[in-house]
Amino acid sequence: GPSTEAFRVDQALVEEFGRHSANHYLLFRDPRGDLLATDLVFRREVDRIVDPLRGDSSISGITTYGSTDSVALNEVLLSADSHSSMAIISLTRDIRKATREFSAFRDQIKSDRLEVLVGGWPATSKSFTEISERDLARAELISLPLTLLLLVLVFGSLVAAGLPLAVGIMAVFATLAGIGAMARFTETSVFAVNVASMIGLAIAIDYSLFLVSRFREELINHEVADALAITMATAGRAVLFSGLTVAIGIGGLAFFPTPALRTIGAGGALVVLLGVTFSLSFLVALLALLGPRVNRLRVRIPFGRRPRSIQATGGFWHQLAMAVMRRPLWFLIPTMGLLLVAGLPFRDIRGGSPGMTMLPRDQEPRQFYEAVQRDFPEATLSPIYVLVRPRRGAMTEPHNLAALRDLSSLLADVPDVRRVEGIWTYAPPGSTPELVAVALAGNLDLRRQAQRFLTPRASVLEIAMTGDDTDPAHEQLVRLLNQEGDQMAGGAFDMSVGGGTAVTVELVDTIRARAPLAVGFVLLVTYVVLFLLLGSVLLPLKAICLNLLSLTASYGALVWLFQEGHFAGLLDFEPLGYTVATIPVLMFCFVFGLSMDYEVLMLTRIKEEYLRTGDNAIAVARGLEATGRVVTSAALIMIVVFGSFGLSQLLLIKSLGIGQALAVAVDATLIRALLVPATMRLLGDWNWWAPAFLQRGGNKIRGWPIPATLGIHSASEGRTRVVTPTTLTSRDGTETQHQ
Repeated sequence: GPSTEAFRVDQALVEEFGRHSANHYLLFRDPRGDLLATDLVFRREVDRIVDPLRGDSSISGITTYGSTDSVALNEVLLSADSHSSMAIISLTRDIRKATREFSAFRDQIKSDRLEVLVGGWPATSKSFTEISERDLARAELISLPLTLLLLVLVFGSLVAAGLPLAVGIMAVFATLAGIGAMARFTETSVFAVNVASMIGLAIAIDYSLFLVSRFREELINHEVADALAITMATAGRAVLFSGLTVAIGIGGLAFFPTPALRTIGAGGALVVLLGVTFSLSFLVALLALLGPRVNRLRVRIPFGRRPRSIQATGGFWHQLAMAVMRRPLWFLIPTMGLLLVAGLPFRDIRGGSPGMTMLPRDQEPRQFYEAVQRDFPEATLSPIYVLVRPRRGAMTEPHNLAALRDLSSLLADVPDVRRVEGIWTYAPPGSTPELVAVALAGNLDLRRQAQRFLTPRASVLEIAMTGDDTDPAHEQLVRLLNQEGDQMAGGAFDMSVGGGTAVTVELVDTIRARAPLAVGFVLLVTYVVLFLLLGSVLLPLKAICLNLLSLTASYGALVWLFQEGHFAGLLDFEPLGYTVATIPVLMFCFVFGLSMDYEVLMLTRIKEEYLRTGDNAIAVARGLEATGRVVTSAALIMIVVFGSFGLSQLLLIKSLGIGQALAVAVDATLIRALLVPATMRLLGDWNWWAPAFLQRGGNKIRGWPIPATLGIHSASEGRTRVVTPTTLTSRDGTETQHQ
């Protein structure tokens, strides 16, 4: 962001030294291997290739091998075996404009004789964008038909199955329009659209599924208006509060000053809120219009079923809950142990930034990057920039030039530093600070040539290191310069460090510093929202603890799979050896909210049963039975949606998709089926305890005990009548007695 030191160094490179980080780089080589880059025929073909670019107003300069008098720069532009050369195309555009115009630029680069690879950040950014768009289309092509199939299996009716899908698609399209509008005013992440689509489809379909299921259940014993009112007072309220908890979780991204995280967070929160809005408005209006016709277009399949009253005893989920509650510790301790062990690999996490190696190998910027790494030992695509400003006098004065020479020599002796490039690189051998100062003062052309590294106000050193920017030595040097730079410069300069590695270091440090604040905010506000919903002091705390346990296992899987590279062949990815620093943050904010989704639905239904029976164990078993089928269906749909994004070619989207699919799977099985009943059995009636003053305040907001009896006003009858939501029935079909 604009407030970071690395960003300010990048700005200084543009404003002070006339450089732009958004340069294009061209690599030329003879595919037949006959020509050397030093041959006249080769060089003339290079000139012919770049000639159409010379009149382009977006290009400020073109530097090819042999076009400059600088021996050092010519060495950089020639490969070690002399079979390839490079050109630097300096731009007047920033990276966003350069990326937008990249296709037109690439179309101008043509040759029948030489192979040309184009690299640089505009090319890379364009590749990320194009792959993201293809990934999104593929994910939706896979997830939408599978989701429809699952919904048909759940409802046994094409009409009922189509409703959640329609709401999901509406929410995603509305969010894409919102992200498009946001992109006009601020920098947006290339991944924002994919993440919003992934979350939006899953959430909107889930919420609609909950509402349609409850409406069909209530239609058995009530008229349409009454069934809809009960649905809104029960499942509708659960959807509203669940949406709030998910949006709060995603809102935690606002605590990070990184534009990418903030725009992904804004897109994610927007799609959740739109999903809730469309579910509680558009969908409810459709249900009111359809009434019993919601069950039309039946599909005869073994798994589809007509809506019926939920059994109070004898169902699978009821029996499982009762089995767990008979021996709660037998299930609680091993399951918690399993989740904690699954989280152990997270201890070895190593943060990094998305780099060129995240692109597939068939992408041109990746091929360019690897060719430069392999064939151009003097070139570096990710230098560390050291910007120095003199504390006394002008930078061109002898004492500051001497201090700069000493600093350059000191940095050149640091292990793993291959080359330090600056004004002293180009000074003739034997030059003294005094001679250089005099030469600069008296020669305008020399000053212009030197401006790439030196102005009266500042100087920049460009450090090339061995390895690429993911090498730990790069990070160690950046941290050394940040901590001891003043001492290394002998107190002569104010020093700032920039470049890709510095950006990564700042990103990791910022995430570490802001994470406790973001996590604290999400946990606190989630607790308050759940208390307002449930009227319990302990249940929200228990829900948060179980969610954190689920998240621990997901984090462990993330490191074990994507950092350490297990199942890389099966999942079709190339392990980086590190975890992109933003992924754990995104995982926390998304997964925490999504996991709470099922908790809210379950606990609201359990609360209904507790208000009816006053028996904690019976309420838990019946609540699990009533929500078991719909929550399992919702989880399967989420896993399908997230799993389809797990097919992405981009590791960030792939790891988010698979990470969230795993989290949902853990939450819908181990957490919901085993840990929730076990912990609620151990807590007993303490589940529902709250101080009287909190209960009174909460009831005004919450409206409990609405589910026990509903007062519905009828305009036609001119009176209010009381209805009772559909009760659970025992296996012989008789109504369960309420206390």
